[in-house]
Amino acid sequence: MPALSADHITAISAFTPVALLFQEIFTRYPMSVYTKVEPAQLEELLKRYELGEQGSLRAIAAGITNTNYYLQTDAGQFVLTLYEHHSDDELDFILGLQQHLAGQGINCASPVTDRRGGLYSILNHRPAAIIHRVAGEVIPQPQPAHCSTTGEALAQIHLAGQNYDKCRTNPRGLDWCIATVDMLDFVLTSDDRQLINATISDYARFPTSDLPRGAIHADLFHDNVLFQAEGPGGIIDFDYACNDSFVFDIAIMLNDWGIGADGKFLDTHVDAILEGYQGIRPLLDIEHQALPLMLRAAALRFWLSRLYDKTFPLSGELTYIKSPEEFRKLLVLRSDHPAPW
Repeated sequence: MPALSADHITAISAFTPVALLFQEIFTRYPMSVYTKVEPAQLEELLKRYELGEQGSLRAIAAGITNTNYYLQTDAGQFVLTLYEHHSDDELDFILGLQQHLAGQGINCASPVTDRRGGLYSILNHRPAAIIHRVAGEVIPQPQPAHCSTTGEALAQIHLAGQNYDKCRTNPRGLDWCIATVDMLDFVLTSDDRQLINATISDYARFPTSDLPRGAIHADLFHDNVLFQAEGPGGIIDFDYACNDSFVFDIAIMLNDWGIGADGKFLDTHVDAILEGYQGIRPLLDIEHQALPLMLRAAALRFWLSRLYDKTFPLSGELTYIKSPEEFRKLLVLRSDHPAPW
């Protein structure tokens, strides 16, 4: 998937009317774009903010759930997100958490408030927020140093979020898994069902209510953390942020940052993540006990969500769906070979 460079945008816009520029972007670059934003709509939106009157958009080629654009205004660089399926209560939690964490010194994407103090408004029949753009780039293959600093950042998020007063039940929790399995029954094999049922049963038996919990990111893959040459840039994409156990959040990170191409753990990366995290917030014994199970639960959650998206795709201008198979394989691996700790 080719990236759309600033130079390319400049070259196109030099010879193309604004309306055709938008068409060029959407036609030539595959991405998840469910809702198009016309220039006149952007102009109207910016009247609600103290960001100047001029603005330009560039579609982001990495979104799965929502529609995202890079937004350039007189005031600087931002990200415009149109939320395709979040309720008002969910947006109050997600955007409020980002604002809260930024206020606690966490380097993360945070929303711009409009002239009335609101965190989002309506654009083309969708809730939309303008987010401060975080500096940095995604590291395709994180090294132990990246793992360590991000482990520290995750612990800081967990601590800073403990005094956040809003609550959102995990939208991809156990109840969702059970309901989604029912909807996907016609595409699941008998081996799939056995694998899923064993994980759900073990999770239901574990005393998860005894685990420390609070606001979590719930989607801390390596492409949701940006780095600069001099160090961490910041954490983005809080769309699935919710209240759940901290160790579940750690498991999500370990299943992405801590593995090789075969899904097996890389000791150097795992050690860096856990040492970085525990340098800020030491894990309790029950969290150590829960970690192998949470690794399975995290693999199940992303397998089912990707399989659901593949089976029941949303309609949009252009959509991009990640393969569910890698997380099925990961769940098999985590079930057959529990983590050594």
